[in-house]
Amino acid sequence: MLPLVLAFRGLARAVAGVWRDPETKALPFVAAALVATGTIFYWRFEDWTIIEALYFSVVTLTTVGYGDLHPTSAGTEIFTIFYILTGIGVFVALLASIAQRYIAQKADGPSARERLDARRHRGGS
Repeated sequence: MLPLVLAFRGLARAVAGVWRDPETKALPFVAAALVATGTIFYWRFEDWTIIEALYFSVVTLTTVGYGDLHPTSAGTEIFTIFYILTGIGVFVALLASIAQRYIAQKADGPSARERLDARRHRGGS
């Protein structure tokens, strides 16, 4: 259980690093704007509930594509094509930035074992 908690802690620090980096700071906002745009569009034009529209937007942009919901008109199908092509690029850039930050943190800092050994050494002196 502890390794999972430490991994999530490292992931949270990587996400925070993306927020602080001037080059990647806009990516989370753009990704959120894309999800919001898709949610509002599908809610309005597909007559889905907000939850269904949000679900479809996230499932589509993450390329999961369960297939339980789908566009029903030519207009929403065309929107979905552009939505996917735009959204995948943004989400890949966001996830790549987070992964890059996470890997850099792991490479720069001491390992969990080294930190634990250092704590034991300080406590035993």
